[in-house]
Amino acid sequence: MNYGRIAVIAIVAVTAARTGAHAQSSTAQAETLFRQGKDLIAHGKIADACAAFDASQKLDPTLATLLNQASCREKNGQLATAWGLFLDAERQSRAATDDATRQLHQVATDHAAKLEPRLSTLTITVPAENRVGGLEILRNNELVDPGAWNKALPVDGGTYQITARAPANADWSSTITVGVENDAKTIETPKLKAAALQPSHATGPGSPPHPAAAEHQRSKLLPRVLGGAALGLVGGAVGFELWASSTYNQSKREPDNARQDSLWHSASTRRYVAEGLGVAGIACAGVAVWLYLRGGDQERTSTVRQASRLFVEPILGNDRAGLALEGRY
Repeated sequence: MNYGRIAVIAIVAVTAARTGAHAQSSTAQAETLFRQGKDLIAHGKIADACAAFDASQKLDPTLATLLNQASCREKNGQLATAWGLFLDAERQSRAATDDATRQLHQVATDHAAKLEPRLSTLTITVPAENRVGGLEILRNNELVDPGAWNKALPVDGGTYQITARAPANADWSSTITVGVENDAKTIETPKLKAAALQPSHATGPGSPPHPAAAEHQRSKLLPRVLGGAALGLVGGAVGFELWASSTYNQSKREPDNARQDSLWHSASTRRYVAEGLGVAGIACAGVAVWLYLRGGDQERTSTVRQASRLFVEPILGNDRAGLALEGRY
């Protein structure tokens, strides 16, 4: 087998963006979404308004937006969600020292107190005699912590699918509808029935794997290799970004101009590398997903052997940054 060296150089040229600029952009977008939310409320488009407030709060969390989120959810009939948001606002403003924030704290406290007696509850009863090893309870595909079993918990009004599952047992599922206000519903999960055993392709402990199963395993190797590479690249991107931020903050505190310029350039270079690693990681992840969904073939099996020898090396320079992807075949 002939060995040769391949090198693919990916040069990522980007403009260094200051953290302050990103923050200003997020704040501007959050303010726009907040105003749109208020306008949508005025026009009776409650669900759309709630989505706008949620997006605004995600971009630039503020107490005022949080209170508008809570109020919007209350108007939308999601009383349990609204109650939780008002409680969150109350906790965040509990230590307020200025008058404006104290007023917001009082608003949150009053609304939470008024909502609490209106809440609907759902109790998922799991009798001790019905519990089997590895039992899991799901509410609308979300796991319910065992500590929440047999307890009346506030929920928004609506229809919920309750599922019980456990290894070697057949799943059980049922639905229950809870009213929007002052409704208390209970649903009990039964003891699961043992599932029928599936026939095995193997004839004994020492039997070779079924050919289809072996091919399936081989077809998943390359996506796993690329997925691991993607994780490594993203991890490297995070590391370089933290390094760059630390160096940039150090440059702002440096009194010597020459030293300050040197630190600033170092921070910029490391940020280029972080962005390059991030792009490469996303690319690897995309290819891994595509190959995973596409399925295996003989050509990709040979590519696995090549990919197993690949490695990525960052390149640093005064005026550029990039990645070197190298390997042998």
